[in-house]
Amino acid sequence: MVRLWILLVLTLLATNGNAQQTNNRQLYQTLDSLIEHYDQLTAEKERRVAAIKEGVKGITLTPEQQYDFNQRLYDEYVAYKFDSAFYYIDKNVKALNSSSDHNRFAASAVRMAHILAVTGLFDRARRMLDAVNPDSINDQQKIAYYNQQSELNLYRSEMAQSTAYFYDYIQRAQYYRQLVMQIAPKGSFDYIFNQATYMCEAGDTDGAIKKLEDYLQQLKEGTRTYSIVTSTLAFFYQSKEMWEQQERYLLLSAISDERSAIRENNSLRSLSEVLMTHGNNDDAYRYLYQAISEAKFYGSRIRMMQVGRMAPQILQLYDAERSQTQRRTYLFLTVISIISLILAGIIVYTLWLYRKKHAAGKQIIEMNKMLAQHAEEIEIANSQMKEANRIKEEYIGRFLELSSMLLSNTEQRLKLLNRLARERKLEELYAELKTMEPVNTGIRTFHSHFDTAFLNIYPHFISEVNKLLTPDNQFATDDEGTPNKRLTTELRILALIRLDITDNQEIADILRSSITTIYTYRSKLKARAFNKETFEDDIRKIATY
Repeated sequence: MVRLWILLVLTLLATNGNAQQTNNRQLYQTLDSLIEHYDQLTAEKERRVAAIKEGVKGITLTPEQQYDFNQRLYDEYVAYKFDSAFYYIDKNVKALNSSSDHNRFAASAVRMAHILAVTGLFDRARRMLDAVNPDSINDQQKIAYYNQQSELNLYRSEMAQSTAYFYDYIQRAQYYRQLVMQIAPKGSFDYIFNQATYMCEAGDTDGAIKKLEDYLQQLKEGTRTYSIVTSTLAFFYQSKEMWEQQERYLLLSAISDERSAIRENNSLRSLSEVLMTHGNNDDAYRYLYQAISEAKFYGSRIRMMQVGRMAPQILQLYDAERSQTQRRTYLFLTVISIISLILAGIIVYTLWLYRKKHAAGKQIIEMNKMLAQHAEEIEIANSQMKEANRIKEEYIGRFLELSSMLLSNTEQRLKLLNRLARERKLEELYAELKTMEPVNTGIRTFHSHFDTAFLNIYPHFISEVNKLLTPDNQFATDDEGTPNKRLTTELRILALIRLDITDNQEIADILRSSITTIYTYRSKLKARAFNKETFEDDIRKIATY
């Protein structure tokens, strides 16, 4: 009787496994069909976006309507094309930068932080989130804000794998998930998704899977939410080493991405890794190539880095396959010379091997071209950074010129004083020695050069300082809303602090003021700040561009 039950259980398990394999094969066919129609799906997406743009042609939009229009286009582009999504959300961020509408600014800033994080600009994404005050926005915007903080820490943890900082980022992500769960409605996507990911990270993977699989029944395939949930379920099953279920949900996620022309995705790359472990190198390469094409189309540096890390593995497999092919070819060529009776068969087999080797070589060449292009893009980015450094170095010349000019003026004044002394024109000599105008002129010239050079290096310094000050205590800008080209004494003190000159005596010496004056200015500036304790530290964090 016991044997009969064991046999029945094994039969049921085998039947379920076969059914799962059949279902996965059907999903692969669907995915391959969608990839074949990649250009058509892309064209449909472009037509849909063009129709939205066409709908407002010739219409003068109010600021509110322009904001909604930009946000709508961002939502269309956010998972489709990075530069377009960035363009439209950047317009909203700039329009609301000094606005009192905290909720709209937060909505735009969170979206901007997402698009920056996706492409790997983590510091800029963090600064964008730092500009949002969660205490001044409603619960809906708080949920989006905390979700983005969690996402940013997850991206950072991925870049920090195998380092001591990995778990720090994971714990910060867990912290923001808890904040979402405190305010999100119980049945909402935000609540369920954050609860499931929190449970999985805390060790309750089975509970997390049940949460998301139950919620998945409410979602429609082809939506971004469906793609995210299925991709997350694949990760959960991977952590449980349930490979067939992982593969199934990766397929569902990839199909959903391709159906709705989502180009910012991760499922195809993960699917190619699964196929590579199965030894299906041809399909693994095909899906990886598609993932590279989509990442390049979207413009995501993170996705390019992820697929770039897989490329050496694929190349290694092809190199191994090519070496194995060569060894077999040499072996059978030797056999040909010895066994003449099977010469014809060996020649046919060798030709087949040669064609396979040639195909593998072409694929490697193509992959190398893509990697070279990626390296060239990185080199261009490095060149741009070097160019920025050279620009900064040129500003040193301005202070060298100032020093030279002051030395020349001093030399001319000494010559004048010597001449008056030599000619015994004592009254004129005394008048020249008594006047402070040359000193005052030198100070004004120094201030002018300092202001110009500093604002060239930090063009948005005054605007960034204003963000740290309460609205009634901000520095004035000109009629066009752009910062003035001259600094006040208070701003010069802050400028020196930004240059890491913090000693009151040193600042007083540079600005030709008393140490009491400098101390008074610094105390008043701190009193005008939102955060008085960290005000000067915040000043030192202001970026050059």
